[in-house]
Amino acid sequence: MRIPVNILHIDSDYQIHHLVIEGGLLNHSTISLEKAIGFLKSMKFDLILSEPHNKVLLENTKEKNI
Repeated sequence: MRIPVNILHIDSDYQIHHLVIEGGLLNHSTISLEKAIGFLKSMKFDLILSEPHNKVLLENTKEKNI
């Protein structure tokens, strides 16, 4: 069984995108700031990208089998 990869991306226009990659399939959603805050409180992200802040947070993915 493949573990999904959760990505949160804040683009240069401050729009927030939630991406999930699982089994070679990409699921993309544009979400609100309120929903993103809720996700950050309740979910674990493998990668968080923030273009406006020029920052990347990468979770330890050693055990991931993509």
